Amino acid sequence: MTAAVAVAEIMERQTQGEFGGPEPAANRGSLPHAAVVVGSHLIAALLLIWPAFWNGYPLVFADTGTYLGQALLHYLGWDRPPFYSLFLLVTHWQVSLWPPILAQGLLMAHLLGLVLRALGRSEHIALPLTAALLAVLTPLPWFVAQLMPDFFTGVMVLSLWLLGFRLAVLSIGERIYVLVLAMFSVAVHQSHLPLALGVAAVGGLLLAGRRGWRQAWRPALRMAVPALVAAVALVGVNAIGRGKPSLSPFGMVFLATRVIYDGPGMAVAREQCPAVGWRLCDVLDRLPGWHNGFLWNDDSPLQDGLGGAEAWAPEARDIVLATLRARPRAVLQAALANTLEQLGLFSVGDGLEAWPPPHGPQPLVARFFPNELRELTGSRQQMGLLVGNARQFVPLHLATVLLGTGALLGLLALRWQRLPAPTTALAVLVLVATLANAGIAGALSGPAGRYQARIIWLLPFVSGVLVAGLRLVPQHAPAGLRPRFPG
Repeated sequence: MTAAVAVAEIMERQTQGEFGGPEPAANRGSLPHAAVVVGSHLIAALLLIWPAFWNGYPLVFADTGTYLGQALLHYLGWDRPPFYSLFLLVTHWQVSLWPPILAQGLLMAHLLGLVLRALGRSEHIALPLTAALLAVLTPLPWFVAQLMPDFFTGVMVLSLWLLGFRLAVLSIGERIYVLVLAMFSVAVHQSHLPLALGVAAVGGLLLAGRRGWRQAWRPALRMAVPALVAAVALVGVNAIGRGKPSLSPFGMVFLATRVIYDGPGMAVAREQCPAVGWRLCDVLDRLPGWHNGFLWNDDSPLQDGLGGAEAWAPEARDIVLATLRARPRAVLQAALANTLEQLGLFSVGDGLEAWPPPHGPQPLVARFFPNELRELTGSRQQMGLLVGNARQFVPLHLATVLLGTGALLGLLALRWQRLPAPTTALAVLVLVATLANAGIAGALSGPAGRYQARIIWLLPFVSGVLVAGLRLVPQHAPAGLRPRFPG
């Protein structure tokens, strides 16, 4: 019997509740087993946040200050949903910023364990090894160890897959947990909502293709619910906090910046100014050379000429619509070019530079976590060393991603018909999510290494787990041992 037949038997037993579902009560309740579970997850969590230990403090970004400040200073930022701010609040309790990244490590470790179990692996044995490989070979730990919501991008994709394709292997409590985790993961970042909708749509098509819509609509709906709930939450927060029931009241500022700096928006403005009466016409000749400079620099025309992002949002919408009407092909070409560029950008050094005051979280750390100020200012990141340290791993990450992508594509091309449906779905959804993330981040915001690095680790993770345990099922294998769609 080949290894593939053995894997097929495991998948079959998972469907019947014989393997991979809730463990027998005798095992679950025993102290030795509980110790193994806790120990394996804790080891995996610590491995996944190792860059913070090396740095001497949790990694930060310019937006970290906003996420901390929204909850600590009780305001609603124009550009960031408040849900990750609440996550930070309930994990740091104004005591320390180390617990949030430990919580992130434990969340990721637990989810990886659930995925390993759903794929027929012994999670308590495989989890620490998997975490160790991901910690060295992929960008994942650089996001788990950072006080930013980007690590939830991969969490969202894996959670949606579990909801749609492997819910049967989870206990009732785990099912509720994964559903809540998926909803929260979508809500923490504006780019996650369209990404979740895309993943859910593709998942629904895969389900319908194997089972027909009559049997597929329930798991397809489970995949769609997190995005729907997150959308309601975003609209509700903006309605209450700003009096504007909108998914993103000021999202057009980002889109207008994108079309201007891609060229079509600038061309339309020069053609139509000053007749259109845009305030942008008065500052066209002093726009910074970089889109992030326009959005975030204190001396940007956005601040001193356009009245700030919130005041400029209505005009930004008009600019986007005028550009789409006048130059739709140019906008599409720029979006495709940005998507392709984003696909190749996943450097872990992006965003890991020092963030001295007033940018970054240092003023908030000094105010709310004064005992940790010395740790922050003395960290490798704030001394300007971390970018160089992180970029030493880029060649290794690149090789791993290319190998993982090739293995995943090869697996699908050669063994599509013989893989269990959940396995096929996981491979397809990860590839789709990687491409969609590049389109959403690159085309709507602008190519940046950290945008793709936050999700690219899924490719080597999924391909490694699948290729390590799956081989072609022989044609002469008994029908009962061949993979079928788990219920």
